[in-house]
Amino acid sequence: MDEVDEKAEQQAETGRRPNAEAPQLVRKEAKAPARATKGFYIQEKHAMAFDKLVFNQKQAKGKKAPELAEEAIKILLKKYGEDVKSL
Repeated sequence: MDEVDEKAEQQAETGRRPNAEAPQLVRKEAKAPARATKGFYIQEKHAMAFDKLVFNQKQAKGKKAPELAEEAIKILLKKYGEDVKSL
């Protein structure tokens, strides 16, 4: 049993498969875009309303907080005449 475990560990370290011709399952991971942290102060009532929205979206399996914040920023930029096509 120890021999099998050692062989499995060696294969995992080297990334070598015992049968190189065997098909291998490759899962493509959907990666989120790179994001930056922006710190700013907002009123408590706005923060609570945003948290409530995030919670409701989480229950509905909807968008997450960063996606909701990005959507709000796009709407704000569009309102004030900024170009949002490249975002």
